[in-house]
Order: sequence, then C-alpha cells, then structure tokens
Amino acid sequence: MKKFALLFAVALLAVSGLFAQDIPDENAPVDASVRTITPKDIHTNVKTANVKIEYTPALDEVRIYYTCMEVSFDQGDAMNSILACLKDFQAENQYYGYTHMAKDRTRYFTDNKKLKWVTYMTYVKFNR
Repeated sequence: MKKFALLFAVALLAVSGLFAQDIPDENAPVDASVRTITPKDIHTNVKTANVKIEYTPALDEVRIYYTCMEVSFDQGDAMNSILACLKDFQAENQYYGYTHMAKDRTRYFTDNKKLKWVTYMTYVKFNR
C-alpha cells in the first residue's frame, strides 16, 4: 500500500510538471512601442480631414485623431468617422470590443500659415 501511494505521488508530480506554466519575469521590460497607422478609408467627405491612429499593441490601447480645418469641422461627422475607423481597426486586428478610457477631446489650434485647425481625439482600450 505504501509503494502504491509513493508511486501515485511520483506519477502525480510528473504529470503536474508537464502542465506547469512558465512564470514571466517581472523585471522584463514591456514593449510599449507605439505604431502610427493612417487608415486608407476615413469614412468622411471632408476634403481637409485626416485620421491618425496611435496603437500600442502590448497594452491594446488606441488613440485616434481626426484633424480638419476649423471651417469644415462638424463634431458629429468627426465622431462618425472615428467610430467607423475603430470598427475597421477592430476587424483587422481580431478584437471583439473596446472601452473608452477617457472623455473625447477637441483641440483648436493655428498652424504656421495662420490657418485654423481642429483635432478631435478619442482614447480606447480594445478587448480580446
């Protein structure tokens, strides 16, 4: 009986060793590099508009910027364009949803040619 219990314990130890997972090194640096993506289809008819996506793959976070001239800025159009670009990005990168991390921001500025521009920014975290 003692031999059976010893044999069972050794077998259990061997099987648990096969399924053990490696513990990640806590001191290993996390790759927090940011990739800048310019979508091909920005889902808007505004001629001066452009969309830029800053994607951090290690954190599954995205900051998306919609920039256009102040004269042609419409917040509803900017929101629709950003939501459509986020939907495209979600499908391309196999995410199933996202959560807004902060309130959307609007920034007005003037460039060196004295033209007035607006940037509308959204910050989201994607879920796998």
